[in-house]
Amino acid sequence: MTGAAQMSEPVGNKTFVRVDYRYLREMEKKCPVRAASEVRRAIAPSAGSGAKRTAKPQSAKSAVGKVLGHIEFDGLQEAAAIRRWRERTEPDPALERWVTHAVHQVLAAETRLGETREVQPVSRMWARQRRRAGEETYEETVLGRGYEGGGIRELRVLHTGSVAPVAASDFPRVLSPPEIAFAAGVLAGASPVLGGRWDDHSPYRLGGFVAPRRVRVVEIGCIDGSVRVAFDGTREEAMDRYEEVTDLLAELLAGGEHRPGSGCAYCPLVASCPAVPSVPGLLGVTGDTRRRWSVTSGREHDKCPERTRLGALFLPRDRVAEDNDAARRGRAVHEWIEKQHDRLPHRSCLAEELPASPDRWAADWAGAEGREQRMAVQMIGDHAVVCPLGGLPDDAPADSESYVVAFDPVADAVVVAKTDLLYRDSAGWVVRETKTARTPQTGDLFRAYPQLALAVLLSDAGVLAEDGVPLRVELEELTGAGPVFTGLDTAGAGVLAAARQAVKSLAEPMFTDSQAPANPGRACQDCGFTRWCPAAQKAAA
Repeated sequence: MTGAAQMSEPVGNKTFVRVDYRYLREMEKKCPVRAASEVRRAIAPSAGSGAKRTAKPQSAKSAVGKVLGHIEFDGLQEAAAIRRWRERTEPDPALERWVTHAVHQVLAAETRLGETREVQPVSRMWARQRRRAGEETYEETVLGRGYEGGGIRELRVLHTGSVAPVAASDFPRVLSPPEIAFAAGVLAGASPVLGGRWDDHSPYRLGGFVAPRRVRVVEIGCIDGSVRVAFDGTREEAMDRYEEVTDLLAELLAGGEHRPGSGCAYCPLVASCPAVPSVPGLLGVTGDTRRRWSVTSGREHDKCPERTRLGALFLPRDRVAEDNDAARRGRAVHEWIEKQHDRLPHRSCLAEELPASPDRWAADWAGAEGREQRMAVQMIGDHAVVCPLGGLPDDAPADSESYVVAFDPVADAVVVAKTDLLYRDSAGWVVRETKTARTPQTGDLFRAYPQLALAVLLSDAGVLAEDGVPLRVELEELTGAGPVFTGLDTAGAGVLAAARQAVKSLAEPMFTDSQAPANPGRACQDCGFTRWCPAAQKAAA
Protein backbone atom coordinates (compact mmCIF):
# COMPACT_ATOMS: atom_id res chain seq x y z
CA MET A 1 0.00 0.00 0.00
CA THR A 2 1.25 3.45 -0.86
CA GLY A 3 0.68 6.00 1.86
CA ALA A 4 -1.41 9.05 0.99
CA ALA A 5 -0.11 12.59 1.22
CA GLN A 6 -1.42 15.08 3.72
CA MET A 7 -4.41 17.27 2.92
CA SER A 8 -3.54 20.51 1.18
CA GLU A 9 -3.67 23.73 3.15
CA PRO A 10 -6.43 26.34 2.73
CA VAL A 11 -5.66 29.19 0.37
CA GLY A 12 -7.14 32.68 0.09
CA ASN A 13 -9.74 33.95 2.55
CA LYS A 14 -9.77 31.21 5.19
CA THR A 15 -12.67 32.75 7.12
CA PHE A 16 -15.32 32.78 4.40
CA VAL A 17 -18.01 30.16 4.99
CA ARG A 18 -21.01 29.35 2.79
CA VAL A 19 -23.59 26.78 3.92
CA ASP A 20 -26.74 25.42 2.31
CA TYR A 21 -29.27 22.97 3.71
CA ARG A 22 -27.77 19.91 1.96
CA TYR A 23 -24.90 19.80 4.41
CA LEU A 24 -27.27 19.03 7.28
CA ARG A 25 -28.65 15.85 5.75
CA GLU A 26 -27.52 12.64 7.46
CA MET A 27 -24.41 14.29 8.86
CA GLU A 28 -23.57 11.14 10.80
CA LYS A 29 -22.93 9.33 7.51
CA LYS A 30 -20.72 12.01 5.98
CA CYS A 31 -17.05 12.79 6.31
CA PRO A 32 -16.72 15.73 8.75
CA VAL A 33 -13.43 16.83 7.18
CA ARG A 34 -14.85 16.96 3.67
CA ALA A 35 -17.98 18.82 4.78
CA ALA A 36 -16.05 21.40 6.80
CA SER A 37 -13.64 21.90 3.88
CA GLU A 38 -16.43 22.37 1.35
CA VAL A 39 -18.26 25.06 3.30
CA ARG A 40 -14.98 26.94 3.73
CA ARG A 41 -14.92 27.96 0.11
CA ALA A 42 -11.35 29.26 0.15
CA ILE A 43 -10.00 25.75 0.70
CA ALA A 44 -8.66 24.32 -2.55
CA PRO A 45 -6.32 21.54 -3.62
CA SER A 46 -2.69 22.65 -3.60
CA ALA A 47 -0.72 22.59 -6.83
CA GLY A 48 0.56 19.13 -7.66
CA SER A 49 -1.72 17.39 -5.19
CA GLY A 50 -3.37 15.43 -7.99
CA ALA A 51 -6.81 16.47 -6.75
CA LYS A 52 -9.47 17.21 -9.30
CA ARG A 53 -13.19 17.16 -9.62
CA THR A 54 -15.17 14.47 -11.34
CA ALA A 55 -16.59 15.57 -14.68
CA LYS A 56 -20.35 15.82 -14.29
CA PRO A 57 -22.87 15.61 -17.14
CA GLN A 58 -26.22 17.34 -17.10
CA SER A 59 -28.39 16.10 -14.27
CA ALA A 60 -32.08 15.26 -14.27
CA LYS A 61 -33.06 18.07 -11.90
CA SER A 62 -30.88 20.80 -13.37
CA ALA A 63 -32.27 20.09 -16.85
CA VAL A 64 -35.84 20.42 -15.59
CA GLY A 65 -34.85 23.69 -13.93
CA LYS A 66 -33.50 25.05 -17.21
CA VAL A 67 -36.78 24.39 -18.98
CA LEU A 68 -38.85 25.88 -16.16
CA GLY A 69 -36.64 28.96 -16.38
CA HIS A 70 -37.50 29.36 -20.06
CA ILE A 71 -41.20 29.15 -19.15
CA GLU A 72 -41.11 31.47 -16.13
CA PHE A 73 -38.65 34.13 -17.29
CA ASP A 74 -38.64 33.92 -21.09
CA GLY A 75 -42.40 33.62 -21.45
CA LEU A 76 -42.32 30.42 -23.49
CA GLN A 77 -45.00 27.77 -23.54
CA GLU A 78 -44.11 24.26 -22.36
CA ALA A 79 -43.33 22.76 -25.78
CA ALA A 80 -41.36 25.81 -26.93
CA ALA A 81 -39.33 25.85 -23.72
CA ILE A 82 -38.37 22.19 -24.12
CA ARG A 83 -37.46 22.84 -27.75
CA ARG A 84 -35.18 25.76 -26.82
CA TRP A 85 -33.47 23.70 -24.12
CA ARG A 86 -32.98 20.83 -26.58
CA GLU A 87 -31.51 23.10 -29.25
CA ARG A 88 -29.08 24.68 -26.81
CA THR A 89 -27.88 21.56 -25.01
CA GLU A 90 -28.25 18.64 -27.45
CA PRO A 91 -29.24 16.37 -24.56
CA ASP A 92 -29.04 12.62 -24.24
CA PRO A 93 -32.27 11.17 -25.72
CA ALA A 94 -33.14 9.51 -22.41
CA LEU A 95 -32.70 12.82 -20.58
CA GLU A 96 -34.95 14.52 -23.12
CA ARG A 97 -37.63 11.89 -22.58
CA TRP A 98 -37.38 12.40 -18.82
CA VAL A 99 -37.45 16.21 -19.01
CA THR A 100 -40.53 16.19 -21.21
CA HIS A 101 -42.32 14.04 -18.64
CA ALA A 102 -41.03 15.85 -15.56
CA VAL A 103 -41.76 19.40 -16.73
CA HIS A 104 -45.35 18.45 -17.47
CA GLN A 105 -45.72 16.92 -14.00
CA VAL A 106 -44.21 19.95 -12.25
CA LEU A 107 -46.46 22.39 -14.10
CA ALA A 108 -49.49 20.27 -13.21
CA ALA A 109 -48.41 20.21 -9.56
CA GLU A 110 -47.99 23.97 -9.47
CA THR A 111 -51.56 24.51 -10.60
CA ARG A 112 -52.68 22.52 -7.56
CA LEU A 113 -50.66 24.57 -5.09
CA GLY A 114 -52.71 26.84 -2.92
CA GLU A 115 -52.14 30.58 -3.29
CA THR A 116 -50.11 30.06 -6.46
CA ARG A 117 -51.48 33.28 -7.92
CA GLU A 118 -50.13 35.32 -5.00
CA VAL A 119 -46.50 34.54 -5.72
CA GLN A 120 -44.41 35.11 -8.82
CA PRO A 121 -41.14 33.49 -9.91
CA VAL A 122 -37.99 35.14 -8.58
CA SER A 123 -34.88 34.92 -10.75
CA ARG A 124 -32.46 35.77 -7.94
CA MET A 125 -31.09 33.32 -5.41
CA TRP A 126 -31.62 34.11 -1.73
CA ALA A 127 -28.88 34.32 0.85
CA ARG A 128 -28.04 36.00 4.12
CA GLN A 129 -24.74 36.97 5.69
CA ARG A 130 -23.93 37.16 9.36
CA ARG A 131 -20.93 37.44 11.62
CA ARG A 132 -19.93 34.48 13.71
CA ALA A 133 -17.12 34.20 16.20
CA GLY A 134 -13.93 33.44 14.30
CA GLU A 135 -15.57 33.86 10.87
CA GLU A 136 -15.07 36.95 8.74
CA THR A 137 -18.11 36.20 6.57
CA TYR A 138 -20.67 33.53 7.33
CA GLU A 139 -23.12 33.06 4.49
CA GLU A 140 -26.23 30.87 4.28
CA THR A 141 -28.08 30.09 1.06
CA VAL A 142 -31.07 28.05 -0.06
CA LEU A 143 -31.24 25.94 -3.21
CA GLY A 144 -34.40 25.60 -5.23
CA ARG A 145 -36.87 27.71 -7.16
CA GLY A 146 -37.91 30.95 -5.52
CA TYR A 147 -41.33 32.63 -5.54
CA GLU A 148 -42.54 35.76 -3.78
CA GLY A 149 -45.56 38.01 -3.52
CA GLY A 150 -48.23 39.24 -1.11
CA GLY A 151 -45.81 38.99 1.80
CA ILE A 152 -45.17 35.30 1.05
CA ARG A 153 -41.70 33.94 0.32
CA GLU A 154 -41.75 30.39 -1.06
CA LEU A 155 -39.02 27.91 -1.91
CA ARG A 156 -39.92 24.99 -4.18
CA VAL A 157 -37.55 22.05 -4.06
CA LEU A 158 -37.73 19.54 -6.90
CA HIS A 159 -37.13 15.82 -6.39
CA THR A 160 -36.80 13.36 -9.25
CA GLY A 161 -38.90 10.80 -7.37
CA SER A 162 -42.23 11.07 -5.61
CA VAL A 163 -42.79 13.05 -2.41
CA ALA A 164 -46.10 11.32 -1.67
CA PRO A 165 -46.23 9.15 1.47
CA VAL A 166 -45.89 5.46 0.67
CA ALA A 167 -47.26 4.40 4.06
CA ALA A 168 -49.00 5.99 7.04
CA SER A 169 -45.98 8.14 7.98
CA ASP A 170 -43.35 6.88 5.59
CA PHE A 171 -42.02 9.29 2.99
CA PRO A 172 -39.39 8.51 0.35
CA ARG A 173 -36.31 10.69 0.02
CA VAL A 174 -37.50 14.18 0.92
CA LEU A 175 -36.02 17.04 2.92
CA SER A 176 -35.05 15.97 6.43
CA PRO A 177 -36.20 17.96 9.49
CA PRO A 178 -32.81 19.73 9.85
CA GLU A 179 -32.87 20.71 6.17
CA ILE A 180 -36.39 22.09 6.50
CA ALA A 181 -35.51 24.05 9.63
CA PHE A 182 -32.45 25.57 7.99
CA ALA A 183 -34.26 26.44 4.74
CA ALA A 184 -37.19 28.05 6.54
CA GLY A 185 -34.95 30.12 8.83
CA VAL A 186 -32.72 31.34 6.03
CA LEU A 187 -35.71 32.26 3.85
CA ALA A 188 -37.04 34.34 6.73
CA GLY A 189 -33.91 36.46 6.85
CA ALA A 190 -32.51 36.31 3.32
CA SER A 191 -31.89 38.98 0.70
CA PRO A 192 -31.64 38.59 -3.09
CA VAL A 193 -28.22 37.80 -4.55
CA LEU A 194 -27.15 40.47 -7.05
CA GLY A 195 -25.09 40.05 -10.20
CA GLY A 196 -25.07 37.40 -12.88
CA ARG A 197 -21.67 35.82 -12.28
CA TRP A 198 -20.77 34.46 -8.87
CA ASP A 199 -17.47 33.38 -7.39
CA ASP A 200 -17.59 30.24 -5.28
CA HIS A 201 -14.64 31.53 -3.27
CA SER A 202 -16.00 35.00 -2.45
CA PRO A 203 -19.12 36.25 -0.65
CA TYR A 204 -22.19 37.19 -2.64
CA ARG A 205 -23.26 40.79 -3.10
CA LEU A 206 -26.74 41.08 -1.62
CA GLY A 207 -29.63 43.43 -2.28
CA GLY A 208 -31.84 45.11 0.28
CA PHE A 209 -33.72 43.01 2.83
CA VAL A 210 -37.52 42.98 2.88
CA ALA A 211 -38.99 40.86 5.66
CA PRO A 212 -41.58 38.33 4.49
CA ARG A 213 -44.80 37.89 6.42
CA ARG A 214 -45.02 34.19 5.69
CA VAL A 215 -42.51 31.50 4.68
CA ARG A 216 -43.23 28.31 2.76
CA VAL A 217 -41.00 25.38 1.81
CA VAL A 218 -42.68 23.14 -0.76
CA GLU A 219 -41.40 19.91 -2.29
CA ILE A 220 -42.52 18.63 -5.71
CA GLY A 221 -42.02 15.12 -7.05
CA CYS A 222 -41.14 15.31 -10.75
CA ILE A 223 -42.04 11.70 -11.43
CA ASP A 224 -45.72 12.08 -10.51
CA GLY A 225 -46.42 15.73 -9.71
CA SER A 226 -46.84 14.99 -6.01
CA VAL A 227 -46.66 17.91 -3.58
CA ARG A 228 -45.50 18.08 0.02
CA VAL A 229 -45.65 21.29 2.05
CA ALA A 230 -42.66 20.87 4.35
CA PHE A 231 -43.08 24.21 6.15
CA ASP A 232 -45.74 26.91 6.13
CA GLY A 233 -45.60 29.50 8.88
CA THR A 234 -44.88 33.04 9.93
CA ARG A 235 -41.43 34.58 9.75
CA GLU A 236 -41.10 34.25 13.50
CA GLU A 237 -42.02 30.55 13.39
CA ALA A 238 -39.44 30.01 10.66
CA MET A 239 -36.74 31.67 12.74
CA ASP A 240 -37.69 29.54 15.73
CA ARG A 241 -37.33 26.39 13.60
CA TYR A 242 -33.86 27.51 12.59
CA GLU A 243 -32.76 27.44 16.22
CA GLU A 244 -33.19 23.66 16.11
CA VAL A 245 -30.13 23.30 13.89
CA THR A 246 -27.66 25.72 15.46
CA ASP A 247 -25.82 22.88 17.22
CA LEU A 248 -25.65 20.89 13.97
CA LEU A 249 -24.19 23.92 12.18
CA ALA A 250 -21.54 24.30 14.87
CA GLU A 251 -20.71 20.61 14.46
CA LEU A 252 -20.48 21.03 10.70
CA LEU A 253 -18.05 23.93 10.95
CA ALA A 254 -15.94 22.19 13.58
CA GLY A 255 -15.07 19.34 11.26
CA GLY A 256 -13.58 16.31 12.99
CA GLU A 257 -12.27 12.94 11.87
CA HIS A 258 -11.86 11.58 8.36
CA ARG A 259 -14.75 9.23 7.63
CA PRO A 260 -14.31 7.44 4.28
CA GLY A 261 -17.51 6.44 2.51
CA SER A 262 -19.44 6.56 -0.74
CA GLY A 263 -19.07 10.35 -0.91
CA CYS A 264 -15.29 10.10 -1.32
CA ALA A 265 -15.77 9.77 -5.07
CA TYR A 266 -16.99 13.36 -5.24
CA CYS A 267 -14.33 14.87 -2.98
CA PRO A 268 -11.63 16.82 -4.89
CA LEU A 269 -9.11 16.03 -2.13
CA VAL A 270 -9.54 12.26 -2.12
CA ALA A 271 -6.22 11.62 -3.87
CA SER A 272 -4.36 13.19 -0.95
CA CYS A 273 -6.64 12.13 1.91
CA PRO A 274 -4.72 10.36 4.70
CA ALA A 275 -7.74 8.13 5.42
CA VAL A 276 -8.01 6.78 1.87
CA PRO A 277 -5.11 4.48 1.00
CA SER A 278 -3.58 4.80 -2.45
CA VAL A 279 -3.34 1.43 -4.21
CA PRO A 280 -1.88 1.85 -7.71
CA GLY A 281 -3.13 -0.82 -10.10
CA LEU A 282 -5.90 -2.06 -7.82
CA LEU A 283 -8.37 -2.40 -10.70
CA GLY A 284 -5.82 -3.49 -13.28
CA VAL A 285 -6.93 -0.79 -15.75
CA THR A 286 -5.90 2.74 -16.70
CA GLY A 287 -8.10 5.82 -16.75
CA ASP A 288 -7.88 9.56 -17.33
CA THR A 289 -11.22 10.71 -15.90
CA ARG A 290 -12.04 10.58 -12.20
CA ARG A 291 -14.58 7.82 -11.58
CA ARG A 292 -16.27 6.06 -8.73
CA TRP A 293 -16.07 2.30 -9.09
CA SER A 294 -17.68 -0.44 -7.04
CA VAL A 295 -18.63 -4.04 -7.70
CA THR A 296 -22.23 -2.89 -8.12
CA SER A 297 -21.34 -0.28 -10.75
CA GLY A 298 -19.17 -2.81 -12.57
CA ARG A 299 -22.02 -5.30 -12.68
CA GLU A 300 -24.47 -2.66 -13.87
CA HIS A 301 -22.16 -1.68 -16.73
CA ASP A 302 -21.59 -5.32 -17.60
CA LYS A 303 -25.33 -5.90 -17.98
CA CYS A 304 -25.82 -2.81 -20.11
CA PRO A 305 -23.50 0.22 -20.54
CA GLU A 306 -26.56 2.46 -20.80
CA ARG A 307 -27.27 1.88 -17.12
CA THR A 308 -23.99 3.62 -16.27
CA ARG A 309 -24.79 6.63 -18.43
CA LEU A 310 -28.37 7.03 -17.25
CA GLY A 311 -27.32 6.59 -13.64
CA ALA A 312 -24.80 9.42 -14.09
CA LEU A 313 -27.68 11.64 -15.22
CA PHE A 314 -29.46 10.90 -11.91
CA LEU A 315 -32.60 9.79 -13.69
CA PRO A 316 -35.21 8.20 -11.41
CA ARG A 317 -35.16 4.41 -11.30
CA ASP A 318 -38.07 2.02 -11.07
CA ARG A 319 -36.95 0.02 -8.03
CA VAL A 320 -39.85 -2.41 -8.38
CA ALA A 321 -38.59 -3.46 -11.81
CA GLU A 322 -35.14 -4.10 -10.35
CA ASP A 323 -36.52 -6.33 -7.58
CA ASN A 324 -37.32 -10.02 -7.29
CA ASP A 325 -38.27 -12.53 -4.60
CA ALA A 326 -34.69 -13.57 -3.86
CA ALA A 327 -33.50 -9.96 -3.55
CA ARG A 328 -36.36 -9.04 -1.20
CA ARG A 329 -35.68 -12.09 0.95
CA GLY A 330 -31.97 -11.30 1.04
CA ARG A 331 -32.56 -7.70 2.11
CA ALA A 332 -34.92 -8.79 4.87
CA VAL A 333 -32.39 -11.29 6.22
CA HIS A 334 -29.52 -8.80 6.01
CA GLU A 335 -31.52 -6.08 7.77
CA TRP A 336 -32.49 -8.43 10.59
CA ILE A 337 -28.91 -9.62 11.11
CA GLU A 338 -27.62 -6.05 10.88
CA LYS A 339 -29.90 -4.96 13.72
CA GLN A 340 -28.67 -7.88 15.80
CA HIS A 341 -25.05 -7.00 15.12
CA ASP A 342 -25.60 -3.34 15.99
CA ARG A 343 -26.57 -4.17 19.58
CA LEU A 344 -24.23 -2.86 22.27
CA PRO A 345 -22.35 -4.45 23.79
CA HIS A 346 -21.79 -6.77 20.85
CA ARG A 347 -22.86 -10.35 21.37
CA SER A 348 -23.36 -13.46 19.32
CA CYS A 349 -26.69 -14.00 17.58
CA LEU A 350 -28.76 -16.85 19.03
CA ALA A 351 -30.82 -19.36 17.09
CA GLU A 352 -33.94 -18.47 19.04
CA GLU A 353 -33.66 -14.74 18.22
CA LEU A 354 -36.16 -14.87 15.38
CA PRO A 355 -38.99 -12.57 14.30
CA ALA A 356 -41.72 -12.84 16.95
CA SER A 357 -44.40 -12.76 14.26
CA PRO A 358 -42.96 -14.04 10.96
CA ASP A 359 -46.20 -13.29 9.09
CA ARG A 360 -46.20 -9.67 10.14
CA TRP A 361 -42.43 -9.32 9.62
CA ALA A 362 -42.65 -10.63 6.07
CA ALA A 363 -45.98 -9.07 5.10
CA ASP A 364 -44.45 -6.31 2.97
CA TRP A 365 -42.10 -8.45 0.90
CA ALA A 366 -42.90 -12.18 1.00
CA GLY A 367 -45.37 -13.92 -1.26
CA ALA A 368 -48.72 -15.15 0.01
CA GLU A 369 -47.67 -18.81 -0.10
CA GLY A 370 -45.08 -18.20 2.65
CA ARG A 371 -42.16 -20.00 0.99
CA GLU A 372 -39.81 -17.01 1.00
CA GLN A 373 -40.81 -16.17 4.58
CA ARG A 374 -39.98 -19.67 5.83
CA MET A 375 -36.65 -19.64 4.00
CA ALA A 376 -35.74 -16.25 5.48
CA VAL A 377 -36.56 -17.32 9.05
CA GLN A 378 -34.47 -20.46 8.60
CA MET A 379 -31.53 -18.38 7.33
CA ILE A 380 -31.69 -16.08 10.34
CA GLY A 381 -31.59 -19.07 12.66
CA ASP A 382 -28.76 -20.67 10.68
CA HIS A 383 -26.69 -17.50 10.93
CA ALA A 384 -26.35 -18.07 14.67
CA VAL A 385 -24.21 -21.13 13.91
CA VAL A 386 -21.56 -19.02 12.14
CA CYS A 387 -22.06 -15.58 13.76
CA PRO A 388 -18.59 -14.04 14.22
CA LEU A 389 -19.41 -11.80 17.18
CA GLY A 390 -19.32 -14.46 19.88
CA GLY A 391 -16.27 -14.11 22.10
CA LEU A 392 -15.30 -10.63 20.91
CA PRO A 393 -14.35 -8.09 23.59
CA ASP A 394 -17.14 -5.69 24.50
CA ASP A 395 -15.25 -2.79 22.94
CA ALA A 396 -14.26 -4.61 19.73
CA PRO A 397 -15.22 -2.66 16.58
CA ALA A 398 -17.93 -4.38 14.55
CA ASP A 399 -19.72 -2.31 11.92
CA SER A 400 -22.49 -3.46 9.60
CA GLU A 401 -22.65 -2.03 6.07
CA SER A 402 -19.27 -0.42 6.56
CA TYR A 403 -17.29 1.22 3.76
CA VAL A 404 -13.70 0.47 2.82
CA VAL A 405 -12.40 3.05 0.33
CA ALA A 406 -9.18 3.11 -1.70
CA PHE A 407 -7.83 5.30 -4.48
CA ASP A 408 -6.28 3.76 -7.60
CA PRO A 409 -4.23 6.56 -9.24
CA VAL A 410 -3.50 4.44 -12.34
CA ALA A 411 -7.22 4.04 -13.03
CA ASP A 412 -7.93 7.50 -11.55
CA ALA A 413 -10.74 5.81 -9.65
CA VAL A 414 -12.14 5.94 -6.16
CA VAL A 415 -12.88 2.32 -5.33
CA VAL A 416 -15.71 1.85 -2.83
CA ALA A 417 -16.31 -1.48 -1.13
CA LYS A 418 -19.42 -1.73 1.02
CA THR A 419 -18.94 -4.65 3.37
CA ASP A 420 -21.68 -6.64 5.08
CA LEU A 421 -19.66 -6.70 8.30
CA LEU A 422 -16.26 -5.28 9.18
CA TYR A 423 -14.99 -6.36 12.60
CA ARG A 424 -11.77 -6.75 14.54
CA ASP A 425 -10.93 -9.75 16.65
CA SER A 426 -7.77 -10.49 18.64
CA ALA A 427 -5.80 -11.17 15.44
CA GLY A 428 -6.84 -8.18 13.35
CA TRP A 429 -9.46 -6.84 10.95
CA VAL A 430 -11.90 -9.13 9.14
CA VAL A 431 -14.34 -8.55 6.27
CA ARG A 432 -17.35 -10.86 6.39
CA GLU A 433 -19.56 -11.08 3.30
CA THR A 434 -22.95 -12.72 3.88
CA LYS A 435 -24.86 -14.10 0.90
CA THR A 436 -28.29 -15.72 0.75
CA ALA A 437 -29.22 -18.31 -1.85
CA ARG A 438 -31.31 -21.46 -2.16
CA THR A 439 -28.22 -23.59 -2.77
CA PRO A 440 -24.52 -23.13 -1.91
CA GLN A 441 -22.24 -21.73 -4.59
CA THR A 442 -20.30 -24.54 -6.27
CA GLY A 443 -18.64 -22.63 -9.12
CA ASP A 444 -16.15 -19.78 -9.24
CA LEU A 445 -16.62 -17.78 -6.03
CA PHE A 446 -15.01 -14.65 -7.45
CA ARG A 447 -17.26 -14.68 -10.49
CA ALA A 448 -20.33 -15.20 -8.33
CA TYR A 449 -19.25 -12.76 -5.62
CA PRO A 450 -16.75 -10.19 -7.00
CA GLN A 451 -16.86 -8.44 -3.63
CA LEU A 452 -14.65 -11.23 -2.34
CA ALA A 453 -12.10 -10.70 -5.11
CA LEU A 454 -11.92 -6.97 -4.35
CA ALA A 455 -11.52 -7.69 -0.63
CA VAL A 456 -8.65 -10.10 -1.36
CA LEU A 457 -6.85 -7.41 -3.39
CA LEU A 458 -7.36 -4.85 -0.63
CA SER A 459 -5.89 -7.34 1.83
CA ASP A 460 -2.89 -7.95 -0.43
CA ALA A 461 -2.33 -4.18 -0.68
CA GLY A 462 -2.15 -3.91 3.10
CA VAL A 463 -5.41 -2.02 3.55
CA LEU A 464 -6.50 -2.32 7.20
CA ALA A 465 -3.41 -4.35 8.04
CA GLU A 466 -2.57 -4.15 11.73
CA ASP A 467 0.80 -5.00 13.24
CA GLY A 468 1.73 -6.84 10.09
CA VAL A 469 -1.44 -8.93 10.10
CA PRO A 470 -3.34 -8.52 6.82
CA LEU A 471 -7.07 -8.06 6.47
CA ARG A 472 -8.83 -11.43 6.52
CA VAL A 473 -11.73 -12.23 4.19
CA GLU A 474 -14.65 -14.52 5.04
CA LEU A 475 -17.73 -15.72 3.19
CA GLU A 476 -20.93 -16.76 4.95
CA GLU A 477 -23.53 -18.41 2.75
CA LEU A 478 -27.02 -18.84 4.19
CA THR A 479 -28.78 -21.41 2.04
CA GLY A 480 -31.70 -23.80 2.02
CA ALA A 481 -29.19 -26.56 2.80
CA GLY A 482 -27.81 -24.75 5.84
CA PRO A 483 -25.00 -22.28 6.55
CA VAL A 484 -21.65 -22.59 4.75
CA PHE A 485 -18.55 -20.76 6.01
CA THR A 486 -15.45 -20.19 3.88
CA GLY A 487 -12.25 -18.45 4.95
CA LEU A 488 -10.21 -17.28 1.96
CA ASP A 489 -6.46 -17.72 1.66
CA THR A 490 -5.69 -14.12 0.82
CA ALA A 491 -1.95 -14.78 0.48
CA GLY A 492 -2.22 -17.73 -1.91
CA ALA A 493 -0.70 -17.03 -5.32
CA GLY A 494 -3.54 -18.73 -7.14
CA VAL A 495 -6.17 -16.92 -5.11
CA LEU A 496 -4.52 -13.55 -5.78
CA ALA A 497 -4.21 -14.21 -9.51
CA ALA A 498 -7.86 -15.22 -9.74
CA ALA A 499 -8.92 -12.17 -7.73
CA ARG A 500 -6.95 -9.80 -9.97
CA GLN A 501 -8.47 -11.32 -13.09
CA ALA A 502 -12.00 -11.16 -11.67
CA VAL A 503 -11.72 -7.49 -10.69
CA LYS A 504 -10.01 -6.47 -13.94
CA SER A 505 -12.57 -8.23 -16.13
CA LEU A 506 -15.41 -6.51 -14.27
CA ALA A 507 -13.81 -3.04 -14.25
CA GLU A 508 -12.24 -2.91 -17.71
CA PRO A 509 -15.36 -2.35 -19.87
CA MET A 510 -16.32 0.78 -17.93
CA PHE A 511 -12.87 2.31 -18.49
CA THR A 512 -12.08 1.18 -22.02
CA ASP A 513 -15.47 1.23 -23.70
CA SER A 514 -17.52 3.93 -21.97
CA GLN A 515 -19.34 4.73 -25.23
CA ALA A 516 -20.49 1.15 -25.84
CA PRO A 517 -24.07 0.99 -27.10
CA ALA A 518 -27.04 -0.13 -25.03
CA ASN A 519 -27.71 -3.84 -24.77
CA PRO A 520 -31.52 -4.08 -24.93
CA GLY A 521 -33.29 -7.36 -24.42
CA ARG A 522 -32.67 -9.57 -21.43
CA ALA A 523 -30.87 -6.76 -19.60
CA CYS A 524 -34.08 -4.72 -19.69
CA GLN A 525 -35.97 -7.24 -17.53
CA ASP A 526 -34.50 -5.95 -14.25
CA CYS A 527 -33.52 -2.44 -15.33
CA GLY A 528 -35.04 0.57 -13.61
CA PHE A 529 -34.33 2.95 -16.51
CA THR A 530 -36.37 1.32 -19.29
CA ARG A 531 -39.03 4.03 -19.12
CA TRP A 532 -36.49 6.63 -20.27
CA CYS A 533 -34.20 4.48 -22.42
CA PRO A 534 -34.92 4.79 -26.18
CA ALA A 535 -33.19 1.47 -26.90
CA ALA A 536 -35.39 -0.34 -24.39
CA GLN A 537 -38.52 1.31 -25.76
CA LYS A 538 -37.57 0.35 -29.30
CA ALA A 539 -36.85 -3.25 -28.29
CA ALA A 540 -40.21 -3.52 -26.53
CA ALA A 541 -42.18 -2.12 -29.47
